[in-house]
Amino acid sequence: MDKKIITALFISAMIFSSCGEETKQQVSQEEQAQDDLLNEMAEEGEDQEPESFYLPSALQIGSIFQKSGLSYIKGLTNPPENQEQYITKSQKILNFGVYSADLAYIVLNGQSQDATAYWKTIKSLSDKIGFGAVFESEELMNRFQNSLGNEDSILNVMIDIQMKTDMFVDENNLQDVTHIIFAGAWIEGMYLGVKASNPDNQHVISGRLVEQMTILGNLVKALRSNSNQTEDIKQLTKDLNKLDKFFSRLEENKNSQNIKSFRDYKVSKEHLDELSGMVISLRDRVTKV
Repeated sequence: MDKKIITALFISAMIFSSCGEETKQQVSQEEQAQDDLLNEMAEEGEDQEPESFYLPSALQIGSIFQKSGLSYIKGLTNPPENQEQYITKSQKILNFGVYSADLAYIVLNGQSQDATAYWKTIKSLSDKIGFGAVFESEELMNRFQNSLGNEDSILNVMIDIQMKTDMFVDENNLQDVTHIIFAGAWIEGMYLGVKASNPDNQHVISGRLVEQMTILGNLVKALRSNSNQTEDIKQLTKDLNKLDKFFSRLEENKNSQNIKSFRDYKVSKEHLDELSGMVISLRDRVTKV
């Protein structure tokens, strides 16, 4: 696993867990450090080979939105019972990513009861897509359940899960599968960012949406690099590329090189609504069969 990805995970965890303990100035410095790190990794991704494209974890995406004022709305996530309707392997892999983003959203908002249901859903899907070894440990399950309600502990468990997943992928040469998993997690993270944001805090959330849009180019390239694509993954790649092109053509992007932080990025309400609509439509095609 890339050391910078590990570093970014820990920065996300530190910012989330320290918000109530540190001064606003200290938190702002840590947020800026995270912005700088994400910018650096996104830039490096443009020059990397397809198999090493930088794609953040669902926990990172969830943490970024959570600390930007994303509220918890019960019933917004993909219901666990929906897993039964996913028949093809690509549907299962995509929604494994969706449920991973949902679990991060639930855990970061302290929803212990829902967290257990989503953990079981992810474990069930992991068996069906060949990732069962990551979640088979009873000790890991016990750590997860015992850590619910403790912010620091549950974040450490989530980070451990991500690291175990990365090692499993490397050892079994499953990079193609992780590209599809991340596509599901990215789409769900953006959906939650759109649907659970506070209208009074729209500027901050729009900056975070833009931040995640900068990753989309890497995601499209990663999916295109996959061998033996199914027709639905080919269509998903086209849809994501369409979204990426829409974003890149926005008038607001013309002077984006002069913007020092995503928090300063302003998207018009008209363009934000259009972007949100495309994200919601894309998410519906992934989760509703």
